[in-house]
Amino acid sequence: MLSSFGLILVAMLTIMAWTKFKSLGEEHNEQPLAIRYEGLYIDNNYRDIGKSINDCLAEDIFKKDVVHRAAGWFSGWSCSNVGNPDVIFSLNYSPIKKERFFCHEPDGKIIGKFYNDEIVLNDLEFISNWENEKIRIPTCLFYENILLDIIAEKKVLIHCDAGRDRSGTISALLIAMASEKAGLLDENMINAIECDYRKTESLVEEKYGRMSNFIRKLINSGGVDDFLIQQCNLPPHFISRASEKILSSY
Repeated sequence: MLSSFGLILVAMLTIMAWTKFKSLGEEHNEQPLAIRYEGLYIDNNYRDIGKSINDCLAEDIFKKDVVHRAAGWFSGWSCSNVGNPDVIFSLNYSPIKKERFFCHEPDGKIIGKFYNDEIVLNDLEFISNWENEKIRIPTCLFYENILLDIIAEKKVLIHCDAGRDRSGTISALLIAMASEKAGLLDENMINAIECDYRKTESLVEEKYGRMSNFIRKLINSGGVDDFLIQQCNLPPHFISRASEKILSSY
């Protein structure tokens, strides 16, 4: 008879084989789908951004179930593990590995979008990196398309590898953008953005303050809207309409 350990091992191998089978032969534009078996035992670092910020503020200012964030461990598993998104944005896409991150839903798969064909995006919370057009252009495409899907009332999932820095930067920009439109981007809101960032267990102390410093620098440089318009050439009405969809009342 198999020992308890043997039974557990067989069960895990069965699950892994089943997951791989569900994805066999399915590629998107000849790019392989990423299966993260770590999703069996590693936390997805998943959260609803609106709910998370509201919890940090102890006040309901943002709508729930609009934008979600996660680490990449969800890939290959059920979409229910990450809030059943309508669309996924993969900030961690690598032009070298070319893996597409995805989740299963009853009628098929949702495969992550990406816009960085030439470079791996990193350190987006440093404004100086936006001066590099190879970073700025794809990052702006990510942001613009996230706004368009929010405006279209699609449930959005943003993710990277750890669901920490790149996801944290885009999440911070969305919350700061909407807050500024509503006249709510004060020190309390900045602290709430940092609070959400620090909910990631893998965050090391050396990175504390990155999101709050990022937003403060944007404010001191003319504001979040001005930054997005200048860097990404975003139409102001995109910012206004997306902010309406993010805020509980506007």
